[in-house]
Amino acid sequence: MSGETDKDHEGRKGPKRRKSAHKGTRTRARIAAVEVLYRLDLLEDENPTTVIMEVITRRQLAGTAADYLNELAKKTLKQQMHIDAMIERSLTDWRLVRLSYVDRAILRLAACEMLYFAQIPPKVSIDEAVELARFYGTEGSAR
Repeated sequence: MSGETDKDHEGRKGPKRRKSAHKGTRTRARIAAVEVLYRLDLLEDENPTTVIMEVITRRQLAGTAADYLNELAKKTLKQQMHIDAMIERSLTDWRLVRLSYVDRAILRLAACEMLYFAQIPPKVSIDEAVELARFYGTEGSAR
């Protein structure tokens, strides 16, 4: 972080402000959750708990990030039929199975947050999903 600067409202340079650790923690957990959901969708016979633990270990997640990943991934998987039906109804001239594995994982994750995590404002879930789609999705995913 040393050497990084931001300008204040008067144009003076100062230390770069960090985003809240809490937000960064959830973002890291969401990225890991996309990986878990992608992998479980692609390789249907894997054990979800094993995959979650492998991702936590490989990504070196701990504490709040690991807890949020675990909670988010398990809730998404538990409610996947309901989430998929909701997404399917929202697609126009398109089927969920035609979307890429990554795009499906991102949509499922965002829908789960909006439906079952009341403490997360829907705007945050949508913004995070768009950013994930820009970075990890296929061309045009973020639209």
